[in-house]
Amino acid sequence: MSNLVSTIVFLAVVGGLAWVGWGLEPQWSSKDGRKFMCRMLEHSAGADDSARGRWHDVKVGVNEDELFVYARSRRSASLRGVWKISGVTDDEKKRRRLYEVRASDGAAAVLRVPLRSRCVPVLDALVP
Repeated sequence: MSNLVSTIVFLAVVGGLAWVGWGLEPQWSSKDGRKFMCRMLEHSAGADDSARGRWHDVKVGVNEDELFVYARSRRSASLRGVWKISGVTDDEKKRRRLYEVRASDGAAAVLRVPLRSRCVPVLDALVP
């Protein structure tokens, strides 16, 4: 009987840790906020809202008024390049700030960062 109880407790703990782990997202910012990691979603041209893309982890560097994005995986290679911020909104429910960015070729994407991140004041200064 104790073997069954310990197995159930173990599975509950593993399930709880997995649930918490999937809710967290990677975010790092340098002390000056000019280099950071966040999540990025590319808007597909002509796609409807039901065909949503996938959030990808990216590294971002800020240089003057441009964002240099380095994708962390091969699946997100299309996100690599130079982007400029075109707008900003807040997601108060999840305590995140969403920055709409555009590339020189017309591609559009969204950067998602926590509201308390050190990169938020740097990015807010770039909003037109």
